[in-house]
Amino acid sequence: MFIFVYFLLLFFLNQFQSCPLTDEYLTRCHCGILTNGESYIKCEENSLKELPKFKRSFPYDELILSRNQITNLPATSFDNIRTIKRINLQGNSLSSIDNTVLRSLGNYLEELSLTGNDQIDSLEFLTRYPLKKLRVLKLDRFNLRNLNLRHLFSNMTKLEIVYLQSCQLIEIPNLSNLQVLNLENNLFSQTIFLSTNHQQINLANNRISSLILQTNENLISLNLSRNLLVEFYASTISNKKLQILDLSLNQLSFLDWTILNNNLRYLNLSYNQFEKFQFYSYPKSLQTLDLQSNQLKTLDKTRLFQQLIYLNLNHNPFECNCQLKWLDNLMKRFSSTTWKCSSDDFKCFHTPRLISLNITYLQTGLLVQWLIIDKTQTIDHLQITIEQPFQISEQISSNQTRVLIANDLQTNKIYHICLIIVHKYARDKYCKDILTTNPSSQSIEFDKHEILFQSSSAATANQSYENHFYLLLIASCIGGLLTFVLLLTCCYLCFQIHRYKISRKQPVYEKCSQHQYVYPIYHTQPHCTHQQILYNSENLSNSTDSTHMDTSLSTTTNNNPKHIYQTIDSQDYSSLSRHQHHQLFHLWNESVQQKR
Repeated sequence: MFIFVYFLLLFFLNQFQSCPLTDEYLTRCHCGILTNGESYIKCEENSLKELPKFKRSFPYDELILSRNQITNLPATSFDNIRTIKRINLQGNSLSSIDNTVLRSLGNYLEELSLTGNDQIDSLEFLTRYPLKKLRVLKLDRFNLRNLNLRHLFSNMTKLEIVYLQSCQLIEIPNLSNLQVLNLENNLFSQTIFLSTNHQQINLANNRISSLILQTNENLISLNLSRNLLVEFYASTISNKKLQILDLSLNQLSFLDWTILNNNLRYLNLSYNQFEKFQFYSYPKSLQTLDLQSNQLKTLDKTRLFQQLIYLNLNHNPFECNCQLKWLDNLMKRFSSTTWKCSSDDFKCFHTPRLISLNITYLQTGLLVQWLIIDKTQTIDHLQITIEQPFQISEQISSNQTRVLIANDLQTNKIYHICLIIVHKYARDKYCKDILTTNPSSQSIEFDKHEILFQSSSAATANQSYENHFYLLLIASCIGGLLTFVLLLTCCYLCFQIHRYKISRKQPVYEKCSQHQYVYPIYHTQPHCTHQQILYNSENLSNSTDSTHMDTSLSTTTNNNPKHIYQTIDSQDYSSLSRHQHHQLFHLWNESVQQKR
């Protein structure tokens, strides 16, 4: 025993003396060995601004330089420590990396962790020389937005785990043969159709509003926390291996439990906006359920809570009436969590009480009969659920006491039937199992509203008929509206045409102030004063000043429908002599005869 301890101390002393760092770094860094035999070099945080200098090569396994202030990796950074397997430079702020810095590590390097300063936009230092054994790559705060990552990583055949955190990515890269892909804190947004071959994928802290799981046959763990999710769906059933699902810190208010596979073990829905859950169908392997910090006021009692190992209901506004007394007893099992109610008296009002629930297997289906006492008439409606596959009926009247489940039932099979009573204070659920064997031969007549879950073909036909009826009704309404608008348009156009014809047919008249004649006003002629005016001869007969018309001119006018009149200028002739008057009249008479 003493000899073993002696050799062990000698081995550690030899390791200390053989630490390949120069003397200036021995006070800030140290060399050591783990219990599994792996050796390491570790430097204290915030103590280095550059890579330490190594005085000789030595087969150390890990170099830990995390959370320092190193900014540059020159070409000679790892020349004297070529056999290193793991290099950890996380938490630094690298601004430049020489493209040949890894030239001597291709046969040894298995894990590389680097943190940049958001400016490095090239990964040539990874592709310049082949990294034959690189299995884990963690890059943080790089600018990889415009790089073809699938092409860059294609030669790294051993790569299994890739972290690309805060790398400004806007699309999920298509990287094959990876087991783990961490894309936390990037720029993914809107709707994501997820289809991968990875086992674990982390999309936390992005801006995703809707995610739809497609083909993910190998997916085991999915982290979508700290996004903007309002929708989460699975379009196929090819997600059967999913065991861990984190949807915390989102904006979800609804979750379809039927899309969750039965292998799911961990489900985190904390810090969302759920107001209620309907656990008609739930994963049969679920063990951990986190519902803290939602808006839950009540919960339905189901078999789900009996199979849970961990349940967190903290920070929900539960109304603890007598309907939640069962939950108070249940939460005593989970000593690691606490929960509180807005009122903790667990008192009840007069709630409906189920007297009996009977299920009979008939040749035509399952007959469900019940008897409920509701003294204060608080029941709003009833519903029936059936599992495998899960179905829920439409609302049933509170006065109804029986229904026939006329689904395509299989013989020698156990069906789980539940009656849900929705009343003023809560939702009560009562369930029974029935084995479909030896159907009863009794004949019972049922009304149409008493038959539930008809065969798929009948339901499809009814739905198709209703859809066609609604479409026909909508089309009729639209057609009637268009016809009414067309009629109004036609009436308006006819009215405008009629007005236009009248305006063209009737001229507008005005009186000239000098002769009191009535003249038509046309748009093409100015006012009648001192102008030649054309007008109808029948209007001329009404003129009062007819003494200026010559008889011979009047005779000619009767044959000619139009007359030309010239206005007399306003010159004053009173100063003329008698002889001048006579000459002037003679000239005027000759001009009239010539015109005649």
